[in-house]
Amino acid sequence: MMLSGCQALVLECNHDSGLLDRGPYPARLKERIRGGYGHLANEAAARLLAALDNRGLRHVVAAHLSQQNNAPGLARAALAGALGCAAGWIGVADQEDGFDWRALD
Repeated sequence: MMLSGCQALVLECNHDSGLLDRGPYPARLKERIRGGYGHLANEAAARLLAALDNRGLRHVVAAHLSQQNNAPGLARAALAGALGCAAGWIGVADQEDGFDWRALD
């Protein structure tokens, strides 16, 4: 896979599927979000991460989190589960401030 061997990844974790299902959006919008040309769910981002050769990863940042249909803790938990690491190791990009610089040495 093209991303295997990366040292740092910023992955879209737009929504938690359960929150999206229970949320206020109309069914048509929910289907567009979860569709093949929609946004990446936490679970899909975790599957992608688990499929990579991720032994060299030094930084992982969850990005583009929906304010309505996700939470930083849910995104962190999904990605940490895929890597078998502590959830606190996963960074989260804030919609207003982004995330801090990361060093790759």
